[in-house]
Order: sequence, then C-alpha cells, then structure tokens
Amino acid sequence: MSPTAKPVPGPVAIPRGRLVAAVTVAGLLLTALFCLAEPGLVRLADNRILDGLTRHMAQGPAPDRVVIVDIDEESLSAAGQWPWPRYLTGGIVRRVAAARPLGVGVDILFSEPDRTSIATIRGAFRRDFGLDIAITGVPRSMEDNDAYFGSVLAGAEAVGAVMHLFDLVTPDPENLPRPVRVTGETTAIEPAEATGILCNVGPIQAGVASSGFINVEKDEDGSIRRVPLLHRFQGQYYPSLALALFMQARNLRQLRVETDVLGPVLVAGDARIPVDRMARMRLRFDGGARAHRFVPAADVLRGAHDPALFEERMVIMGSSAARLNDLHHTPVSANYPGTEVHAVALDNLFDGNHLRDPAHAAAYRFIPAALVTVLAGLLFLRAGPLQAGGATLAVAMVMPAVGFALFLWRGIAVPMAAPVMAALAQGALLSLALYAREQRMAYVRLCQLNHARQMTLESMTAVAESRDEVSGAHIKRTQHYVRALAEALRDIGRGGGRETYPQLTEDYIELLFHSAPLHDVGKVAVPDNVLFKPGKLTDEEYAVIRQHVRHGRNIIANAAQGMEDDAFLHLAAEIAWSHHEKWDGSGYMEGLAGETIPLSGRLMALADVYDALICARQYKPAFPHARVREMILQGRGTHFDPAVVDAFLLAEEEFKTIAETYRDTEPRPAPATGLSGAEMQPGDPRQ
Repeated sequence: MSPTAKPVPGPVAIPRGRLVAAVTVAGLLLTALFCLAEPGLVRLADNRILDGLTRHMAQGPAPDRVVIVDIDEESLSAAGQWPWPRYLTGGIVRRVAAARPLGVGVDILFSEPDRTSIATIRGAFRRDFGLDIAITGVPRSMEDNDAYFGSVLAGAEAVGAVMHLFDLVTPDPENLPRPVRVTGETTAIEPAEATGILCNVGPIQAGVASSGFINVEKDEDGSIRRVPLLHRFQGQYYPSLALALFMQARNLRQLRVETDVLGPVLVAGDARIPVDRMARMRLRFDGGARAHRFVPAADVLRGAHDPALFEERMVIMGSSAARLNDLHHTPVSANYPGTEVHAVALDNLFDGNHLRDPAHAAAYRFIPAALVTVLAGLLFLRAGPLQAGGATLAVAMVMPAVGFALFLWRGIAVPMAAPVMAALAQGALLSLALYAREQRMAYVRLCQLNHARQMTLESMTAVAESRDEVSGAHIKRTQHYVRALAEALRDIGRGGGRETYPQLTEDYIELLFHSAPLHDVGKVAVPDNVLFKPGKLTDEEYAVIRQHVRHGRNIIANAAQGMEDDAFLHLAAEIAWSHHEKWDGSGYMEGLAGETIPLSGRLMALADVYDALICARQYKPAFPHARVREMILQGRGTHFDPAVVDAFLLAEEEFKTIAETYRDTEPRPAPATGLSGAEMQPGDPRQ
C-alpha cells in the first residue's frame, strides 16, 4: 500500500515582527482612546494614587491660622432648631469681632427673611388679620432681626456667603455682590459660568463687606480634591469665600492671570496661586477631618470661650452638624465639614505652599503611556514574554517614581497611572498575541507530526502488505470493523445507567482506528514458503508463523524508541501482540484468558477473523456472511469475548456495509488445493 496522506501545508502564521508591530499600533490606538478621548478610568486611577500621597502628606497638625466657630450638634441642642433667630447669630459674630480677628467669614446663606422678627410678625398680622399690634420695650434697631444682623456684619467687616447656580436663572438681587477685577492673560482660564445667584436677604447682603461663593466641586467619584477660586456671572468674575477672605485680609481689589510652563497662575499681591484652566486650586490637606480648631457656637453664645482664640486669626462660622448636610468626602476623610474645606483653602492661600495640577494633563498621560507601549513592542521582539513584560513594567514604574518625587517635593500632581496601565495592557495584549501565534505554530507542527506518523504507519503497513497476500482494502476493512465493534461495545456498556467500558472514549476509539493497520506488521519476518503456503500448515510451520506477533511487537517497539508518550505506537504494539489470544486461554503468544487479554486485542481478534473468513485467500475460498456469523457465534466464549460477539451482532449490518464498501478491487478465485469450509478454523495464523 502506498502512502496516501496528503501533504500538510507549511505554517500559515503572521511573522513575529509583523504581529508585534500590529499589536503595538493597536495598543497606541487604545492608549489614545483611554488617555485622550475617555480618560475616566485613567483619571480614577490617578486620583487613587494622588489620594494616597495626599494622606501621607497630611500627617502633621493644621496651621493655627483659621478657627472655625461651629454650629455643631451640641449647639443645636442648646440653642434650638435651625435656623436660629438672626439676633443669636449676630451675637456670635459680635463676640468674635470683639476679639479683633484678622477676618470673619460666614459660611451660611441667609436667603429668606427671619420669621421671628417683630417687624415680620407685625406685617403678617396686618396682612392676614388687618391688625396693627404693638410690642413695647424693644429698641427700634432690634425690631428687624435681619437688619440687626446686617449691622453686626457691617461692624465686623465680615465676608458673607452667596451660592452660584448653574441650572437655574434667577432675578438680580437687591444688592448684587461686588465682582473682583481680573487682568492679565484672562484667556488662560475658563471659570464656570453661573446662570443664577442666590444671595442673603437685602439687609444682610447690604451689611457684608464683601461676598464669596460657597460652592464646592466634586470629582466623578464624589470626592473633593479641588476648590474653584473664581466663577463668572453676567460677564464678571466673582471670588470664592476663601479667596474673598484672603483678599480682604491683604487689602486686595484685583487679581492678575499669568501663565508658566505648568499652566495658569492667579497673582494676588505678592501671592502666586497656581490653578487649572477652570480656575480651581488643588487642596493640600494638613491632617484629617477636624484638624483645625473648632469652637462650639454654644460656647460663644454663653461667653464660655477664650477670646484669645480669635485674636489675629481668620474666623469662619459654619456648621459640622450632620442634620445640616454639609459633610463631604475628601482624600483624607469620608465626612469632612464643608466649612473646614474653606478653611483648608484659606490655609493654602496664606501658606503659598501649593499643590499643582499641570495643564495638558491628557498629554502627560498619553506621551509616557505611548512611549511605554512602543518600548513594550521592541522588548517583545527581542525577548520572551516574561522577560519583556517584566522589563516593560520596570520602565513604566519610572513615571510613578518621578511623579511621587514631584508631588512630595514640589507639589506637582502629574498623572502617574497611564504608563503602568499601558505596560500591563500592552504586555497582556502582546503575550496573548504571541501565545496565540505559538498555539497556531504548535497546531501546524502537530499536524505535520500527525502527517509524518500517518506516513510512517502507511509505510510500515505497505511493507507488511508486500509480504502478505492481503490487499490494502483489508487494512481499511479491519480499521472500520474495529471502530464499529468498539462503538457498539460502548453502547452496550452504557445500558443500565452505568459505564461498563469507561476506557472506550472517542479519543481511544480513534486511536484504535489508526493503530489497527499495524496488527500484522510482524509478517515481514515470516518466510515466504510458510506465509504463502496454500494448504494446511504443519506444526513446525505453525510455530514459525505465529512468531509474527513477537516480530510485530518488536518492530513497533523499535520504532517507538525515543518517542515520549506515543499512545498510538503503544496501542499498536498491544494489538500486534495480543490479537491472536483467545478468550479460553488457548491462543498465543502468552496464552492469556478472559479480561487479562487487552480489550484492543479482543476487538482486533474478531475483526481480523471476520475479514479473513469473508474474503478469499490463497489458502481458502470466501465464505458468505451467514456462514461467517455462524462460525463467530460458535467461537463465543472460547475464541472470542462474549461481549465483543454481542457487539458484533449489534453492528452486524455495519459490518456488511464495510465489507461491501471496501471490497477487494480484484477478487481472488478460490484455490484449487486450498482449505475447505470444514477444514478452516478461526484463528489460523495466516489470517
């Protein structure tokens, strides 16, 4: 039989260099997408890194410059439900102002009239009942709580609060806050543009020396890391509460915008305040929540405070009570009082030791990440995935190391996560791509190996055929008989809900199919006068020919030397050695009996005998299927495994189809001096 296996095409795989280049380009596109178009994930990672550094820097105590008069839970319990009558709040401001502070800020918005005012009560009775009521003994200046509070604020030269609105248009208030004049490179900043403004009621707004907005801005994750210093409203610039307090303390009336290599800077007198394009300042926290000095408002009302606490300090009145809903998430605390956020901003303005977000953060993210992506491609071209990935990550870590140093020593908050994320992503992409390529190459090599093995099988079978009278169709028939028997035996074994023959898997049956052609390869060592004898063999000739199973096993064993775990040749040797064993132990070469005979040998025994009987040989005529069936049934329990005979009966029609499909192309005539049906016995060594 000549080899028939088709040649396997050579490896169809992208060259390594081209594959790495393609993945590198794809990595650059993904890097651009994440760093420039959709930076949310990268920005979130940067925030987490910078938050950790911020907490590390916030170990020391807060500067003793800002004192907070706190409307806390204790004060609400002592003075009653909020809002308090304005004369109580005015009393707090008056006592604070008496201690000669550097400045007073009120982080509370009084946008509605005080309903406890005598003037308000009189107006309500006149409107609702037509009555003019008289309350005697009250100074005229005390009849309107809002006017009284406004006069107290005016005497303290306090800075009041306003709220800017961005989704609602409001009418202009009676006393619109004074804007701040901004000069210089104003195109370098684009503060948020408010559509409305919420101010204190008229008498209070008229009493404040200046105003500042108390809006805070949260990042996408809900944390406060920056505060806006400027907003725009109706074409004018308005300062935050902290900036308004700072400018009042420094007696400043205008700001100037300059730029340097890192972005815009607000110049206020001799102070340089770095901001981002939206005029926001990054906060440097000193300590966690309540790191500043808090004085309960109730203590100030009772006069139980130390006035020296306020002397020459900035004082902000606000609230940390949970019920007033002014607690926020920051890098240093999940419940940070809003008033203390303004206090931190005021500290930063006075200290001048600013943290800074450089302009063009997207470029700071993309350029190092792109360089790492390209470097990863170069390294993966010259080294294995493990070494290249490790080297790429090591180089990528240089950027966070530089970023740590810049943040801790110079306060510059450069993005740090992008190169590391790019290194991890590109390393994973390149590793997967190269792994897929190696898998493809391995598959092609496996196909080539299987092709070579099939060629070896067919070559060995061709040698066996050259020493036998059987045709190549015999090889095909016995292959298919064995597979049909194995599948039928497997189906029988599955009856009753249990697996009797668990070894009969699809892989094992396929291996049987490919190993079966080598069952008689040992006949190449049998002399012609014995192998081709037309009549009955003598005992001596019988002994010679049955040695073919030993020769077959040795030939296959020699072929398998140096091949690790070749189940194919192992099974072929097992079949060659055991297919002439008989169920009752009367076979050869070992005289095995029953289930000590390998299952492969038991299956091959019936398949080989069936084909020898159904086809004409030089020493015998062809027998009809019915006669062959009868002879096999006679051998049930003696020659053949009874279960294999049952499988034969189940697959009987398939046997007929196989015999017809792969019949010999040139049928041999029955020999004149051959064996008759009565003389022929299953198990003749020449089968």
